[in-house]
Amino acid sequence: MEIAWFTETWLPTRDGVVTSLLLFKKQLEKRGHNIYIFAPGKENRRENNIIYYEMKTWKKYADYKFFPTTNTLFTAFKRTRKIINEIGANIIHSHSPGFIGINAITASKYAPLAFTFHTFIDESVYFAFKNENLQEIAKKAIRKWLKFYFSKCSCVIAPSQYVASRLKDLTDKEIKILPTGIEIERFIKGNGKRIKEKFGNKKIILHVGRIVKEKNVHLLIESAPYILKKVDAIFIIVGKGPAKNELEELVRKKGLENHFIFTGFVKDEELPDYYKAGDVFAFPSTYETQGIVALEAMASGMPVVAAKAKAIPEFVKDGENGYLFKPNDAKELAEKILMAIENKELGKKAFEYAKRYSIEKMAEKLIKIYEEMEDENKRKGVY
Repeated sequence: MEIAWFTETWLPTRDGVVTSLLLFKKQLEKRGHNIYIFAPGKENRRENNIIYYEMKTWKKYADYKFFPTTNTLFTAFKRTRKIINEIGANIIHSHSPGFIGINAITASKYAPLAFTFHTFIDESVYFAFKNENLQEIAKKAIRKWLKFYFSKCSCVIAPSQYVASRLKDLTDKEIKILPTGIEIERFIKGNGKRIKEKFGNKKIILHVGRIVKEKNVHLLIESAPYILKKVDAIFIIVGKGPAKNELEELVRKKGLENHFIFTGFVKDEELPDYYKAGDVFAFPSTYETQGIVALEAMASGMPVVAAKAKAIPEFVKDGENGYLFKPNDAKELAEKILMAIENKELGKKAFEYAKRYSIEKMAEKLIKIYEEMEDENKRKGVY
């Protein structure tokens, strides 16, 4: 199949959406399918199977480009349709309803459109608006736009049951459940010993992800004094984002500089080493539509302590592969982390659970969804 993916975020930015796309892309191409990426860039250009749209960087979050520059919708649409025609796309798959996502709608003139809802966009409006009234107006506008967007899709995909339940108010279409899978073998082979030795062979409490407000990393800092009364531990925070400086300042205020390491961005080849070194993966976020990093941690044989919020309880099973704690409760987070350190069998169970979500299994499900879309549209004689 010739498959066109439209995304508002792409390399060199690394987040959950980009991770998902890279994992699925690798598997689908192994199976002989061709993937074309339509994504934001510094200029309008095409680099093999990647088609870039010139867009402006957002000052409040420099890793993201959101606003078209010399593009107008008309010229972008024209360019999109031309390229879709050239490649003879069988499937259009949007991963965002923004500017690039609008181009996916215009591309759907030639092939059926799938849309994966990766992110609770309405919960990020604080980035753009500090005023609460403006935030509410923005949320209502986003909901209206999503209803329109869903109406243009042949297929709606959610990464979890929780997300599907949230989308039922916005569309009457059947919602397919497809989590992002993980590369089990990659995380098994991590060299944790190297990282352990680097940080003095202490217990390691690990967090991986974008450093943004909604990931609630501050809660891990608040929980640290409770943990350090019982265990000599180091907290390693892997990732980057606009909240990093604020969190580092909080660490200084609490006198925890000797116990917190902010690594910044870690290269792909080194990331499994950090996972393998961890004793507990701390995941205080209340924002997740899935939480790929939790499954990556489990694939490394590490138990996960996570907030009982949104989609997380679908993947972190309390007492089975980790522990859940009441959202925003730093003391309970600390208690559950200490329990996970003591429970020596939990990591093994976490690893066995992670196998259910191998990227190979999830890729086969995605291909089946695409084939069903093609069959349905052939039956209807739409394309």
